[in-house]
Amino acid sequence: MTLRDYIKSLANPAFLPRLAGRLPGRTVTLLETGCCGMAGAFGALESKYDLSVRVGQPLMEQIQQQPAGTVVVASGTSCRHQIEHLAQLRPRHMAELLAEALVNP
Repeated sequence: MTLRDYIKSLANPAFLPRLAGRLPGRTVTLLETGCCGMAGAFGALESKYDLSVRVGQPLMEQIQQQPAGTVVVASGTSCRHQIEHLAQLRPRHMAELLAEALVNP
């Protein structure tokens, strides 16, 4: 097991949809997408911006097909930034979703 495998096993995001699905009054849909296109600072580089937008396009299309009022959750900081920039909505981190559920069950 490499360090990368160890970190990945500790941070496996597969539990996130199950966790969100246990929150009262919420229905969870896991979007089958790939990369958002941002990849840290990659998409912020002027020379890589157009490529970043093209890579993230399938995700943006799936987000835009969701019903009005859908809350989008993304764990990665750069993914949230890319989604906010391209889809014109503010995605939440899972911690925000959990905190809201505690305050407004």
